[in-house]
Amino acid sequence: LRTMLWDESWIIDFRQIKHDQIARTTMGSILSAPIANSDSNASCVTALSSCTTHANSRKQLFTHTGIYDGRTVAIKRIQTKTFSLSKTIRREVKQVRELDHPNLCKFFGGCVEIPNVAIITEYCPKGSLNDVLLNDEIPLNWGFRFSFATDIARGMSYLHQHRICHGRLKSLNCVLDDRWVCKITDYCLTIYRREDAAEPLSSYQMRLREVYTPPECQTSNQEPTLPGDVFSYSIILLEIATRSDPVPVEDSSLESAWCPPLPELISGKADNTCPCPAEYVELIRRCRSHNPVHRPTFEQIRKFVYRINPNKVSPVDMMMNLMEKYSKHLEVLVAERTQDLMHEKQKTDRLLYSMLPKQVADDLRQGKPLQAQSYVSATVFFSDIVGFTHLSSTSTPYQVVDFLNKLYTTFDDIIDNYDVYKVETIGDAYMVVSGIPRENGIQHAAEIASMALDLVGVCRTFRIPHKPNTQLQIRAGIHSGPVVAGVVGTKMPRYCLFGDTVNTSSRMESTSEALKIQVSSSTFYLLEEIGGYLLQCRGMLQVKPIIQSIFTAPAVSREMKTAGLGQGSTSGEQVRVP
Repeated sequence: LRTMLWDESWIIDFRQIKHDQIARTTMGSILSAPIANSDSNASCVTALSSCTTHANSRKQLFTHTGIYDGRTVAIKRIQTKTFSLSKTIRREVKQVRELDHPNLCKFFGGCVEIPNVAIITEYCPKGSLNDVLLNDEIPLNWGFRFSFATDIARGMSYLHQHRICHGRLKSLNCVLDDRWVCKITDYCLTIYRREDAAEPLSSYQMRLREVYTPPECQTSNQEPTLPGDVFSYSIILLEIATRSDPVPVEDSSLESAWCPPLPELISGKADNTCPCPAEYVELIRRCRSHNPVHRPTFEQIRKFVYRINPNKVSPVDMMMNLMEKYSKHLEVLVAERTQDLMHEKQKTDRLLYSMLPKQVADDLRQGKPLQAQSYVSATVFFSDIVGFTHLSSTSTPYQVVDFLNKLYTTFDDIIDNYDVYKVETIGDAYMVVSGIPRENGIQHAAEIASMALDLVGVCRTFRIPHKPNTQLQIRAGIHSGPVVAGVVGTKMPRYCLFGDTVNTSSRMESTSEALKIQVSSSTFYLLEEIGGYLLQCRGMLQVKPIIQSIFTAPAVSREMKTAGLGQGSTSGEQVRVP
């Protein structure tokens, strides 16, 4: 024993400690994000700051750390101008070196040379229990809370078995290691740290000390006692239950003997509700009894907490369970987000494919060079509104926009039934093509002709919103021939058609008549070959070059266009161009 007393192997040269440049705040945590729509506490890996404030009077707590002997250690600096390594201090060091328990922070040594007097202990990266409890971003189920209460009871039971009184037990002196095991620190070494001339306590810190001090010690200078530690433990139990500070914000009117009220716990099967509220509250009541004799020992407390705790698993196992729940939830969440992403992609694709042909849009999205493509035969359709200039002059711009939007939305719904591609709308002009970009033989003429008859037909019943008594009239023109198509521009790119076929189709429209569809001879020959359409010869037109035009008969019915294809007209005479 004498050898142990005078053994100085615990003395550490302060210069041997590699100090961190930045003092570490308490902790990084693996528990941060609760699972949505779940009553369990799941988690994800993140780093959390545990700085908390209390009415602007509570200071952020820092743990000074360093590297000693290859491991991170906590450094408790003793602010003193004089220090003597007395026999009493040697006894304290000998006593603390003999202690070894998984719920006590291990003592590694101390520095005894002024001005670097310090106590070097085990560093727990999760920080203090107080910081964890006050951090709302950390979802702690009652399995973890019971684990904390049990760990503290075990550590204190070990100290009391060695007749050691802590005297400063509070949630700030209970720290969590990287496996979420709660360990007690700042025990023993009372004389070693007695000369610590740290900054004076704030009003909050003084009030906090009073709350943790048992009533028998508040009116006298009595030394800390074992039952006094039990009283302090009751305050920690209350903090664990409420996850709130034991000192209220408005405490100026509180008496010195004030004690935090008992928590109102709700029973339930959910992880965030206490499984045994009555027993838990009764334990707090017994631990803070005004008569020290009536307070239980920590060994009794340990057994009681173990009995009422339904989750008798280690924090690591609880974390694994939480991570498994989180993993399953994450899989569901990823699947939901993937489904949402697919829906949004489909919306984007629909919008993009409504602006550009699918193949062209895909090539443009992949960054492929876009080259103009030549088509041997296609049919182009143009239409505009008869008397649109006069209609616009007697309407407001908003009325015109609303009218055109309603009309062309109706047109868009109709052309979805045909193998056609809407090129663009400019003002009241509506341009559609078939055979581009997907070639369909000579069927493009029939697709455009049938579509045109539907568009003219719907105009007979269409009502202009702000002029319901005005009959809407459009005129249309169709021409078939070779076309070159390509994308023009990189900002707001447009899929454009080029060639004489486009110009001729536009002229067929501009020289047409109201509610009639004027087709060129080239389109007529294709429709004649396909069959099922009734047309009337209009004659020769001067439209650069001079071409013969034909009107499609406005009386053609839906049945004639579909069931009668290839069978000729059932009424009237089909006109053939020589």
